[in-house]
Amino acid sequence: MTALAGCSGSDGDGNGGGSGGGNELPQYSYLNNPANYNPARHDAINLIGDQLNNLGLNTKVQVFEWGTLYTKITEEFNYSFATWSRGLGIDPGRRMPEQFHSSNTGKGGGNFTGYTNKDLDPTLMAQLQESDEQKRIDMLHEIQATINEDVPMHPIVQMPNIVAFNNQQVSGWTDHIAGYYHFEPMTNVEVNNSKKELRGSWAETLGTLSVLGYNNETKLIHQFEMLYDKLVRINSKLEPDPKLSLATDWERPDDTTVRYKLREGHKWHDGEDLTPEDVKFTLDYIKENKIPLYSTQWELYDSVSVDGQWVTVNFAEPVGPVHKVFSNQIPIIPQHKWESRSNPAKASVNEPVGSGPLQFDYWEKGSELALKKYESHWRPVKFNRRIWRIIPESSTVWSLLKKGDLNYLPYTRIGKQLNDNQGESNIGVKSAPGDGWWHFSQNTRKEGLDDKAVRQAAVHALPKEAINKQILYGFATEGWNLIGESFGKFSNPDVKKYQEKDGIAAGQKVLEDAGYSIEGGKVQAKGSSE
Repeated sequence: MTALAGCSGSDGDGNGGGSGGGNELPQYSYLNNPANYNPARHDAINLIGDQLNNLGLNTKVQVFEWGTLYTKITEEFNYSFATWSRGLGIDPGRRMPEQFHSSNTGKGGGNFTGYTNKDLDPTLMAQLQESDEQKRIDMLHEIQATINEDVPMHPIVQMPNIVAFNNQQVSGWTDHIAGYYHFEPMTNVEVNNSKKELRGSWAETLGTLSVLGYNNETKLIHQFEMLYDKLVRINSKLEPDPKLSLATDWERPDDTTVRYKLREGHKWHDGEDLTPEDVKFTLDYIKENKIPLYSTQWELYDSVSVDGQWVTVNFAEPVGPVHKVFSNQIPIIPQHKWESRSNPAKASVNEPVGSGPLQFDYWEKGSELALKKYESHWRPVKFNRRIWRIIPESSTVWSLLKKGDLNYLPYTRIGKQLNDNQGESNIGVKSAPGDGWWHFSQNTRKEGLDDKAVRQAAVHALPKEAINKQILYGFATEGWNLIGESFGKFSNPDVKKYQEKDGIAAGQKVLEDAGYSIEGGKVQAKGSSE
């Protein structure tokens, strides 16, 4: 039904078609965040919108508060173009089914572009099952080539992991491809102030602290990464590490079975024992309730059993990089807190109980969230409390960072403020290649955008060089491939690069070759030229 809506002459965003008597492609909406939320990205989206109009696609940039924008795109599909920061995590193939599998296009499913490719679907899943690394690399290269050709989503710029901090108070940052919020860097960082508080900020309110019912938003991942433990964690060398993990040992009797030996003597934040039964409950509960956030994981396994301190997981099919795509993805939750909740994906959680190195302290909704050190963790943090305050204005954030009222920026935005302040004597900046990018996503449910030629033309028009040089001050790199060079051999070096020196001309040629015409500066639907 959604796919048919575009044929009425409206793009489904409440905007009618152009003035060409129905001959022009419809007007497209490009949803933008407010300037004070992310100034650089706001400016980049406006610049791209201008280029799309120059290409001949009638594009209107619309600004929405972040939560509204995210809902419109991921749940209502009420958009044409979208951009924000997105990452792949520690395994380049883990999120591929979530983002592109044909079965995942429903509300909140992750494939918000609506992209379907039945020929690609088997490979998207098979790469998660392949234990032979080279065969898996070949599959991932094929996926990259196909997505690069069909472009439902394309990287504008590859973003580094970057954190700015007050170097008089904070030190000890270590790199991790997942980012500085990851368990390992966060348990390495040291804080030197009277209260030993790590103080950061973010720009908008939180709606929930439910680890099973949030929208996979980065600001919440930062919290849950430290509130909950995972069976296996991946260290900065991208290797499973028992020193970081809830399981101290693991073994694979065969391709469809993994056994985990649970750490003994560990407790939940409320003092209850964390047991192998909690692990079994977590995995059964997520599967039985079909929690959307972890659909990639619960679809992999059939059953879970407990034998002493060992938990055995039986998978439906062989799982290749099991610790990257399964063991380190699901947060282990306490049975005694969750078993009475009949609809966990919709649960309201205000005071979460986990077992990670930070535990809930207080939450002043609309103001700030505090997590405090969990002294009994086997790898405790080196500070007493982590506080995040809601501060929408970027200039205010930087002023507070220089004063020391804040001492790190969990969302260090690349832009003028970073460029102007990085030379201050009490400001440190740590940067490393990251796993993510600013994506340019196109809603393939829309008339015109259901044709890959139109999508390719739009990607040609992206002013990547200008965005990086003029808006991101050269901190980023131009994006060509969804799996970037930071992933080494997993990145396909042979995907084509869309941007010519004149991206507008290149895009218009793609359109004309596909049967579209351009009249009066507007793209005309196929066969509509008189």
